[in-house]
Amino acid sequence: MDVPPTVTAADARSLLHRAERLSRSAHDATRWPYITFIVALGVATSMGTFAMALATGDAFGLAYVGTLAVMFALILFFVISIQGRSAFARSRRWTVYIASWFASYAVALSVVIWAHGSVVLAGAASGLVLVVAFFCAAREARS
Repeated sequence: MDVPPTVTAADARSLLHRAERLSRSAHDATRWPYITFIVALGVATSMGTFAMALATGDAFGLAYVGTLAVMFALILFFVISIQGRSAFARSRRWTVYIASWFASYAVALSVVIWAHGSVVLAGAASGLVLVVAFFCAAREARS
């Protein structure tokens, strides 16, 4: 009959430490597409709404179409990069992230609509979008 090998306390600690390191590195590796998506979405929508708030005519249209194109490219990149992983739709945390971003983006769009041309309001609203996105990304990085 085979006798199972005995594991000393030091061996067990070493194995647990290695498992913890592997778990942390795997967790960190799966978080980066999510963090990148949040930051890029915040930057793109912040700069896009700022440009829309200050531009008129063809420049407004270019800012609008450019912002939409970047948003769709980001979503496409995100969907491709998380293939085989759980998307954020199942997480309450991601629901809060997207809802927070959307609320700040709605404020920025309302500035574009009702206070078009106001540099101070456009800067504040676009800055809000950026701050919310960075806060959500930092929170995701720490989770």
